[in-house]
Amino acid sequence: MKRRTKTIALCGVLAALAVALLFLGGALPFASIACPVLASLVLIPVYAENGWKWGFVWYLTVSLLGLLLAPDKEAAILFVFFGCYPILRKLFGRIRSSALKWAVKLVYVNLAVLAAYALMIFVFQMEAIAQEYAKLQTYLLIGLLLLANLSFVIYDLLIGRLEIYYHVRLRPKLNL
Repeated sequence: MKRRTKTIALCGVLAALAVALLFLGGALPFASIACPVLASLVLIPVYAENGWKWGFVWYLTVSLLGLLLAPDKEAAILFVFFGCYPILRKLFGRIRSSALKWAVKLVYVNLAVLAAYALMIFVFQMEAIAQEYAKLQTYLLIGLLLLANLSFVIYDLLIGRLEIYYHVRLRPKLNL
């Protein structure tokens, strides 16, 4: 019983932190992209301590709360598409070939970006986003997608480093 209480408390506190980060998405310029990334990094202690099932439940909870409560819906939708990546990264890590692993990761990020923005523009008809991207030329959109890929590679490497840092430095001090 005590272990389950600790699990629920940890997940609740970290979910509140992630939702607070999603709230910041509308407060700062370019934060609508950075805040979902930061919120997804909060998932690392959840699945490290409680496994992927609790991590996935945590991700679904934060996604739902973000969609319902966050004022910046772009940040919330981006979290829906990228918030579970720290868990997916573990699954992609099982692929033996490094080239194939990176190909799968890059296909994931490109499909997720295109799906997220297509959903925002065509389904939810978020006019501000549609107008923002309508002004850009095709080559600029391709450049943005290439920058998204580069940022994703850095994000992927950051997750690996943060997992090591969590297990080596933070976890022993937390006594979880």
